[in-house]
Amino acid sequence: MQIIGGLIGAILSILLIIYRERIHRFIGNIDWAEQHLGAGGTFTLLLLIGVVSFFVSLTVMTGTLDMIFGGIGGTLFSGSK
Repeated sequence: MQIIGGLIGAILSILLIIYRERIHRFIGNIDWAEQHLGAGGTFTLLLLIGVVSFFVSLTVMTGTLDMIFGGIGGTLFSGSK
């Protein structure tokens, strides 16, 4: 199930990166992105979301995300006696 979810996420991320101009035309400008990321901030935000979601999808697909959060969670929330 992780492989299928990761592949779907990776494909959707790539589509977001490829079609960000069409998505921008559909949703319009995002005021926060334009203010904080400068001119073309909406395009930059869509690109960042696509790239981050692609890498998260890869880590889900390979099981690395479970290892990362398991290690962090195990360290932070282990019962010390």
